[in-house]
Amino acid sequence: MATSVATIGVPTAPAPNGSIPLRREIRDLQANYKDQWNLYLLGLTDLQQQPVTNLLSYYQVSGIHGEPYVPYSGVQGDTGAPFGGYCTHSSIIFTTWHRPYVALYEQALYASVGKIATRFTSQALRARTKQIRNPLYSFRFDGISVPRELSVDSYWARFPETKRAPDSRGNSRNSLVASVLANEAASLRSNVSLVLLSYHDFDAFSNNAWNTGQPVGRYGSLEDIHNEIHDKLGQGGHMASLDVSAFDPVFWLHHINVDRLWALWQAINPSAFAIGKVAAAREANFTIAAGEEITANSGLEPFYHAGLTNFWNSNEVKWTTPFGHAYPETQRWLFASDDAYQRSIRQAITTLYGANTVRTFFAPAEVQSTLQSTSATVPASAPIAPTTSMPEPTTSMPEPTTSMPEPTTSMPEPTTSMPEPTTSMPEPMTSMPEGFTNKRAGHGGSAPRTATPVAEPAKPRSFLQRLMARLMQLIGSAKRPVDIAVSKVAVIRTSSASHKSTPTNMLPSKSRQVEQTPSSRLGVPARYSHLFPNDTYFEWVVNLRTVKHALGQTFRVFVFLGDFDPEPAKWPTEPNVVGRFTVLGRAGDTPCDKCRTDQEEELVVSGSVPITKALLQDIVDKEALNSLNPEDVVPYLTRHLHWRVTLFDGSEQPRSEVPGLKVGIVSTRVSVDEDGVPVYSAEWQSYPEVTDGRPAGVDYTETMVLSDG
Repeated sequence: MATSVATIGVPTAPAPNGSIPLRREIRDLQANYKDQWNLYLLGLTDLQQQPVTNLLSYYQVSGIHGEPYVPYSGVQGDTGAPFGGYCTHSSIIFTTWHRPYVALYEQALYASVGKIATRFTSQALRARTKQIRNPLYSFRFDGISVPRELSVDSYWARFPETKRAPDSRGNSRNSLVASVLANEAASLRSNVSLVLLSYHDFDAFSNNAWNTGQPVGRYGSLEDIHNEIHDKLGQGGHMASLDVSAFDPVFWLHHINVDRLWALWQAINPSAFAIGKVAAAREANFTIAAGEEITANSGLEPFYHAGLTNFWNSNEVKWTTPFGHAYPETQRWLFASDDAYQRSIRQAITTLYGANTVRTFFAPAEVQSTLQSTSATVPASAPIAPTTSMPEPTTSMPEPTTSMPEPTTSMPEPTTSMPEPTTSMPEPMTSMPEGFTNKRAGHGGSAPRTATPVAEPAKPRSFLQRLMARLMQLIGSAKRPVDIAVSKVAVIRTSSASHKSTPTNMLPSKSRQVEQTPSSRLGVPARYSHLFPNDTYFEWVVNLRTVKHALGQTFRVFVFLGDFDPEPAKWPTEPNVVGRFTVLGRAGDTPCDKCRTDQEEELVVSGSVPITKALLQDIVDKEALNSLNPEDVVPYLTRHLHWRVTLFDGSEQPRSEVPGLKVGIVSTRVSVDEDGVPVYSAEWQSYPEVTDGRPAGVDYTETMVLSDG
C-alpha cells in the first residue's frame, strides 16, 4: 500500500486551439452528457466503497480537511507537537490550498470511473439498467458505524452517515435545506456579484480575516460566501462543521463552485494575484509556523507534485490549466483578445447573479413568465439509463435548487470510453437543525414594518416569491432543473424531464408591468426612472464582524428588514430575513492547530449582506420607501433593520453576548456601463446613526476607512 501520493488531477492535454475539458454545470451534465453522468454516479459509488486505508479512498481524501486529524501522504508538521491538521481557513491561501485539494478528489474519482468504464465493453451491457444508492445523498462511513477515529466525538458518533439538517431521529431534512436556501437567494446572489465585480485586491477577495483599518467596502469575501453555504447545507449536520464537512458529498460540489468563482475573479483581475506576508500567529497551522513568510511559492501541504519531493505552491495553481480543466465561462481560447474575454465574463456574472440590481428587479413580465423553477429531484437511489456517445466529461454545479426528496438511483450497466470527470456545484442546498420550521416565504409581502419584532409572523413579502424563479435561473442555464443530492436513489435519465412552469404568484405585480424606458441601461419603468438619474443608484450593504471562535462553535447572525417572528426556530425561513453572516467557529478543545492559535489571537472575521433588492421591493410593492437615496433609506433602516444571533443548534444567543460583534450600514454609488454591467464607486459611506446605541451596533466612536483606493 502506497504511503505517499502525488496530486496530479485528471490527465488531459490541450487541443491545438488550446481548449481543455470543462467542468460542466451539473444539470447540463445530467441532461446532455448521459454517459458521463452515469459514470460520475457509478464512479462516486465505487470511490465511497474503497477501503479506508487506501490513500485515494473517499474517506482518506475527505479526512484531509479535518477529522480524523492524522497526517496524510506522510506529510508531517514542522514541530514536535501532535498533528493539528492542514487548515487554511481565514487565511490568504484559503483559495489556493483548496484548488489542489479538489483536484486530488477529482483524481481519485477518475480512477474509479476508469475501472467502471472498462467493464462496459459491449452494447448489450450498456443497454441494461440497475438501481443503485444515490452516492450524492450521503456518505456512509462503513455502512454500520462511525470509524473509531470519529467515534470519540459524541455528537458525530450518532450518525453512521452524513446528514443535512438532521431531526431528533437523525433523519436528513433536505426539503428544509432547499427552503432555507431559496429564502435568502436574492441576498446571496447580490453578494456574489458584489465580491466578483467590485473587489480588486486578492487578500480582501479571498478570505474573511478582518484587520483594523479594513475599508468598509471590503467586509465581504469569497470565504464569507463559502461559509454561508456550509451553514445552510448543514444546519446541525456535517456541512455546518469544518471538522467533518468534507465527508458530505455535497462538499465537493460546493468547493468546485467556490473554485469556479475564484477562476472568474482571477480572469477579470489577472494582475491582482499577490501573496507575500509574514504569517501572523493566527495564520500558522501544523505545517506553517508563526513568523514564517507566506509567499506565492510557499508549499501547499500535503499536496505533492509528481515525484513526491516538492509541494504545489500558490503561484502554480492560480490558473486552473495545470489541473487540466476550465469552466464554461473561462474558455479563453474562444476569444480574440483578453479584453473580449474579460468583457464576456463580466457579462456572464451580471446575467447569472443579477449583478445589475435595478435591472434584475424590474425585469419585464414576459421574461419572468419564461423562467423555470430549479426544483426536481434525484432520489436516494437512481436508475442508470443506457446511452451511447461519450462526450466531454466533468461536472460543475449550478446554484441552489429548491425541493429535495429522499434518494435512490438507477444506472445502466457500464460503458466504454472515459470522459474527464469532475464536479462543481451550484450555490448549495440547505437544511436546519431540529426545531427549524419549513415555512416557505419570500422577502416580499405586505407585513407591516415596525421597529420591534412582533409575535405574529409577518406575511410573505410578494417580491421574492415572484422573483425567486427568475433568480434561480439567473444562476445558470436551467435546461433541466434537478435537486442533485437529495434523494436516496439516483436517477439517470435518457431524456430530459419536463420543466415546471413559473407559478402565477411568482410573476411581477401589475405595478411593475409597465412600459420600459428603452434607452435606460437599468431597464427602469418610466414611472420610476426619476429615482435613478443618469442610470445610477445606491447599493446598500450590512457589514458585520465578530471574533471567530468566541462562542466555540458555528453560529450565524440573521439580518431582518421589518417585523419577524420572535421564535428562533422560524428565522431561517422567516419572510423578512434578508440574509445571514455565518461564522464557522470551533470549540476550545479542537484538534485543529490553526484554530487554537486563532482562538488565542482572538481572530476577527467579517462578512456582508446586500439589502438593495429588499429595499427596492419596499419602494415598488409596498410604497413604504421613497427612494434608494440616503435621506430616505437611513431613517427607514433605523426603524426597520434588525439582527439576531443563533448557535449551531438553532438556539438564540443574546447579541450583546457575542464578543466583538459589530453590525453597521454602508452604501456606495453604482453606475452601469454600456454592457449593463455595474461599476461600483471606490468611495463608500457609513451610517452609524442607524445602529448607534443598539446591541452590537456600530456607533459614532468607530473610525472607518471609507475609500477602497
